[in-house]
Amino acid sequence: MPDFEIDIVEKRKKEKRKRRIIKLIIFIILIIIAGGLYYYRDKWYPKLEGLGEKYQTTIQNNGKLAEGNFPIEINGGSEYQFDMTKKTGYLLNDAYVYIYNQNGGLLESRQHAYSNAVMKTADGKALIYESGGYNFRVESPKKTIITKKMENTIIFGRISSQGYIAIVTNSDKFSSVLTVYDKNGKFIYGRDCIERIIDVSFTSNSEGCLLSFINAKNGALVNIMEKINFDKSEPVWISEPAETFCINSYPLESGGAVIIGDEECAYYDNSGKIVVNFVYESDFDGGDVKGNSSAIITNDEKRREYILTIIASADSEPIKIKSSEPLKDVAIYDNCAYIMTSKNIMAYDFNGQLRSTVEITDAYNSFRRSDDYIFLMGYDKIDRIDYNN
Repeated sequence: MPDFEIDIVEKRKKEKRKRRIIKLIIFIILIIIAGGLYYYRDKWYPKLEGLGEKYQTTIQNNGKLAEGNFPIEINGGSEYQFDMTKKTGYLLNDAYVYIYNQNGGLLESRQHAYSNAVMKTADGKALIYESGGYNFRVESPKKTIITKKMENTIIFGRISSQGYIAIVTNSDKFSSVLTVYDKNGKFIYGRDCIERIIDVSFTSNSEGCLLSFINAKNGALVNIMEKINFDKSEPVWISEPAETFCINSYPLESGGAVIIGDEECAYYDNSGKIVVNFVYESDFDGGDVKGNSSAIITNDEKRREYILTIIASADSEPIKIKSSEPLKDVAIYDNCAYIMTSKNIMAYDFNGQLRSTVEITDAYNSFRRSDDYIFLMGYDKIDRIDYNN
């Protein structure tokens, strides 16, 4: 065989070996990359999921009103209160409490005979108390569980998910008095306060509560919060003052708290220190908190600025979503913030993405979400629509 043919054969062998080596190196690199991606999947995969959610299609609900038992008519167009809890609807007017299932079927009607009756609900039960009077009761779908009469006039009351009741009353000697009962109506805690209690919220398992007091500092009204346990005489912590009037307070699993006030929303750590606060830029018109997340609506009629502010947690930056219409109501449900205008109800996730929407009329002023339904509350009726999110 001539030398030049031998050289060609050797050259081809070398090229084949080179290609095999290159393929082997590429294969090893791909295995290393795949192994690295699998090992660090907890870091990159949630971001990929979030990217998919970001560009998902917004669900358009049809807004068709339910038939059958709906609408629920409000006799005489009287002022009423309505709430949904554990698939049970409680409707309170000036004389009766009506109890409905989710299909609008009337389960019970009971007369209360309270002046200035106020209702709070939790875990399928309803606390009804007489603001400025002496009486309160706790209702369930089957029966009236508790009825009591206080020695002093009632300022307000709260009920926990475990059925515990907190009643704040006036007093001749103190600004306010807190009395707490268990789910059977047994007294478990009492406290006389020289400062006025403006809100009470139960901590997990009803082991204690958050108390909000109005106070004065440098000529301005501030909110001071205390976290207490019912089996201890001293507070767990006393908070830093917040320059707002507390409208609602909410405990956090971390041991801290959130308050929604008329001027700002503030997050506290487990020692009562303010971690971060979000000052509103216009008039507060409603807010809600679930878990670590907050949603606040503000309306500025002069500048025609209507804003939903959503806060995923104390560590996140607030996201502001502008509306072309005034915002009527807000609620958090299933990790979404729902807002109502005169034309729509819209659900946003806490990345600020619109998840779903439905067109409504201006006949409604508020709403309640329960399972796959939204209950629309008008002046003299309650309607229901299906809602997918």
